[in-house]
Amino acid sequence: PQKKIAQNKNRFRVVSAGRRFGKTFLSIRELARYSRYPNQKVLYVAPTYRMAKGIVWDQLKARLTELNWVKKINESDLNIQLINGTKINIRGADNFDSLRGLEYNFIVMDEAAMIDQRAWTEVLRATLSNTLGDALFISTPTGKSNWFYDLYMRHQKDSDNWASFQYTSIEGGRIPPEEIEQA
Repeated sequence: PQKKIAQNKNRFRVVSAGRRFGKTFLSIRELARYSRYPNQKVLYVAPTYRMAKGIVWDQLKARLTELNWVKKINESDLNIQLINGTKINIRGADNFDSLRGLEYNFIVMDEAAMIDQRAWTEVLRATLSNTLGDALFISTPTGKSNWFYDLYMRHQKDSDNWASFQYTSIEGGRIPPEEIEQA
């Protein structure tokens, strides 16, 4: 399923998937894929700074170091400068106004259902306008009465730009069905 999502060419992709599906693996893969081009500005956003650091920071550093792409890692600011001039920033949406004024080529919004909608509508959407950048929204589902569900349904009105995917934890292929049953 992660490969199907990664191969989709739509500008905005929304993924509603169960816990342990492989959302972080997909995020790191997509961050690296967009970062392979020179002089890109790439952003990963989680609901809080602490979550962003805990979810993706160490794994992303390890993957990019393994690829020999890293020029400089800034531990205090959570950003990585690559040898091709691309910069990857890791941020929390708990102070989304601090994300204003920048522009990005690609954004991952992880656990998007837990992020204030205004982070996207008032701040981050505009950061993609100059570059015509792409975004990946991933989250565990939280019902049908929230902005993430509305994003998920956007593909019905605009299938040229939006794609949506829904998977269970088992479909991610990372957890044995017996473990799900036991839990």
